[in-house]
Amino acid sequence: MQIDFAPLEFGQGYERKFLAKLWGYKGHQAIDRGVITPVGTKYIILFVTKIKQTTSTQYNDYIDSNFLFWEGETEHIADRRIVDAKSSNNEIHLFYRDIHHTPFVYFGKVTLFEYELKTNLPSKFIFKIDAFDTELNVTKEIREHAAEYKTLEKTEQEAIVMSRLGQGMFRYNLIRLWGSCSVTALQNITLLRASHLKPWKDSSNSERLDPYNGLLLIPNYDLLLDKGLITFKSNGNIVISKRLDAFGQRVFHVDATLKLKQSFPENKDFLEYHQEVIFK
Repeated sequence: MQIDFAPLEFGQGYERKFLAKLWGYKGHQAIDRGVITPVGTKYIILFVTKIKQTTSTQYNDYIDSNFLFWEGETEHIADRRIVDAKSSNNEIHLFYRDIHHTPFVYFGKVTLFEYELKTNLPSKFIFKIDAFDTELNVTKEIREHAAEYKTLEKTEQEAIVMSRLGQGMFRYNLIRLWGSCSVTALQNITLLRASHLKPWKDSSNSERLDPYNGLLLIPNYDLLLDKGLITFKSNGNIVISKRLDAFGQRVFHVDATLKLKQSFPENKDFLEYHQEVIFK
């Protein structure tokens, strides 16, 4: 089997019929699975659909930032090969779409970042999308704004680079910890924001990346937390600032019944800092 990715363009949508013909298959049925491992090749090809047909198995698969969060097939056929991809010099390529019956967008190569193998449930995998690699994006940003960076002191330049990298990792850590909005349990990760309890500028390097120093929130709650107009007690109950009047509470959908969906002991010191220093 001759699998060639050279004719494909990153970010371009492709139908399975086109790909089957390109790769020499007799029909698209040969690549209708979520994971394809073409015989005689070093390739693993993922076809991932976020919003699936109601008749299909409802895996929780999605892209957030530069990561693909993906649940393996229930048969676990390709699990081990995916885990061993790097040591076996196999390449993993991703085709992804938001909703069924639309073309798959080619995202290029992905690298296994973390995994959890299961037996009775689909295994869980997290892949870094190579083209979206945080370090590459930071390098690109610096290159594009080189003139501005040159006017800064070296320590300031280094601080900017580290903050860009760190903020991406902080968000990733929060997603792993909470999995959905810390208050509403909304699972659409792409709509949620990573909110620090103790601000980035006031935190130590370890605190900046510590997921217990943050909450994963929908945008309106993120804004209110950042402005000190809401905070949360160590038991998870919300506290609303007197500066947010009744009209503002209605606009931002805030009321006294809101609370964190879970309370972690490790959150306590950070929550107390936010109550004492940030909350108004």
